[in-house]
Amino acid sequence: MKHFMLTIAFLIALCGCDKEAKKDKVSDLEAEVLTIHDEVMPQMDAIMTLKSKLSKKIQSMDSLQNEGISSNTLAEQRIKAADLNQKLNESDKLMMTWMHEYRGDSAKKLKPEEAISYFEKEKEKILLVKQTTIKSIQEAQTFLE
Repeated sequence: MKHFMLTIAFLIALCGCDKEAKKDKVSDLEAEVLTIHDEVMPQMDAIMTLKSKLSKKIQSMDSLQNEGISSNTLAEQRIKAADLNQKLNESDKLMMTWMHEYRGDSAKKLKPEEAISYFEKEKEKILLVKQTTIKSIQEAQTFLE
């Protein structure tokens, strides 16, 4: 009987540890998600600045075209500038959508397994936002150099 009670006590302790480990994983995943967000969010200022510069460049190219100056290169540059501007818009929209849909506080109230799943999905989403943002900024900066 004593052996049985020790086994039960061990299993209860083991379950308690597993529950704590899952809660820690939830906290760690949430922290990772928010850290990635905090890395990307300041880039929204760069996006706005680059969009403004691209818009000015497009206006300049349109003015040249209105003055009768046109070439294939100018037309190609205008198309490229408009495309880059659209990519910057998409990056901005991705971030705004992610922030609007993020429900970290609600997720923490879920069962640990569900919360872990939620934060893993959010990590994937915010990593996509980060990747898209960095790429669109780099492309726009290279074009404007």
